[in-house]
Amino acid sequence: MKKIFIGFIVLVCILGGAVGVMKWMELGPFANPLAEVEKPKRPSKGEAKFIEMTPLLINVFGNGKVLGNFQFELKLEVWNDDHFAEVRKMTPILKDAFFKDLHTFIPRMLKEQDQLNLAVLQQRLQLRADIVLGKGVVQSVLIQSVVDTPQK
Repeated sequence: MKKIFIGFIVLVCILGGAVGVMKWMELGPFANPLAEVEKPKRPSKGEAKFIEMTPLLINVFGNGKVLGNFQFELKLEVWNDDHFAEVRKMTPILKDAFFKDLHTFIPRMLKEQDQLNLAVLQQRLQLRADIVLGKGVVQSVLIQSVVDTPQK
């Protein structure tokens, strides 16, 4: 009787662990039905459209004076024709959002590092584009060039 009781306890522990793993990994009856929303397919080479933005000039201030100027040339990658027209129309609003975000973010980045981290900036601009236009409208924000002109 004692062995049956111990075997039953072990079986309950194994089943509890299996249910816990299924819930944690969202498998079986615990699967998230909204997770299967189809993502847009990556277009073939000729289908992606690019929107070139006018140069974005960011002045970095510190100690009551201009410490430097950064000029960014950006392109936006869009896969859908409907999104292309929407993004073209919203480019001034998007540029303003980029300006406001970078104007506060670049000085904080330069306090921690001696130069700009373009990968972090690209992620930040992509996040801002997703906030302004909606997630998935702009597939990628490409930083074409950055010109840094320090003040003397």
